Amino acid sequence: MNKNGGKFFKKIQNYLILGRLFGTTNTWGIIFLGLLTSTGHATLTDAVKILFISVFAHAYIGAINEYWHIEEDKKHPQYYYKPLVAGYISKKSALYFIYLCLIMMILLSTIFYFNISSLFLILAAFFGTIYTVKGKYVKWAYDFSPSFGAAFLAIYGAFTIGNVTFITVVAAICAFLCSVYSEWIDGMKDVETDKKFGVPTTAVRWGYSHEKPLTWKDPNYLYFIFILLVIDFFYVLPGIYRLLTPTYLIIFIIIALPIQIYLIYSLHGKQNKETLRRHPLIFLPTMMFMAYALVIDKITIVYMPIIMLFIVGWVLVFSKLGVRFSAK
Repeated sequence: MNKNGGKFFKKIQNYLILGRLFGTTNTWGIIFLGLLTSTGHATLTDAVKILFISVFAHAYIGAINEYWHIEEDKKHPQYYYKPLVAGYISKKSALYFIYLCLIMMILLSTIFYFNISSLFLILAAFFGTIYTVKGKYVKWAYDFSPSFGAAFLAIYGAFTIGNVTFITVVAAICAFLCSVYSEWIDGMKDVETDKKFGVPTTAVRWGYSHEKPLTWKDPNYLYFIFILLVIDFFYVLPGIYRLLTPTYLIIFIIIALPIQIYLIYSLHGKQNKETLRRHPLIFLPTMMFMAYALVIDKITIVYMPIIMLFIVGWVLVFSKLGVRFSAK
């Protein structure tokens, strides 16, 4: 690669990092799941359309988060690689990028699906924005504001090609609770830093520290178990009411339930940043797998692993390109 080509790639790479586009398939996965739960008939074309929308939706939230917290990030040596912190992208250029992503997100959604669905995408973006601008420093808003955004993504997906179903509601609730978990485990991992900057995570408010072992008496440990139980409660409802074939429940019992038990066991005792970082690497893919098992009747057992591989593969490919959430 020549010198000009290398500079161009570096510039593109910086904007991909700014928008946190390595995680695009997280957004795509929730929206496409919602679409599959809809009363309409999903096609491969819809999957591609949703991917284009997801790229800009995810980049908007990622970039506004980076932009809004630049001064705070400058105080953390581990964030030296971030484009705004390092000065690779100016604040003015980042702001233009944010506006571009927001406009393209709404424009593509309106062009591809000219119905009320875009309103729910805007709602999802609204809650993501609230979290970034204010919610991170308000009790419980830290946990719930981005989680409402995740739920609305699933509802948006359903409305793109049809209407919401009971399965859509279950998927939205599971997306909400998985997001609550993500914010909680992130707060557990970064509890010492959050204490210094006054971020009112549950871990900070409930007195957790990495020196304190998690036990059955610890509210943080019980909170995780509570999240799991609520997810499982709503997850099995379609089976109880016989809205789905028993296949998804068999998958849940054989695969997901043992993993959940392991996750509870592994969280017991003394934890550190590394163990808390690894925990969601098991939990979130398992939950995504469980979520897509809800639509196993539509996608069949053949396409389910293909979807999972696409979601994980996207992250791995971007990591190889140097687009990831950390310097290493």
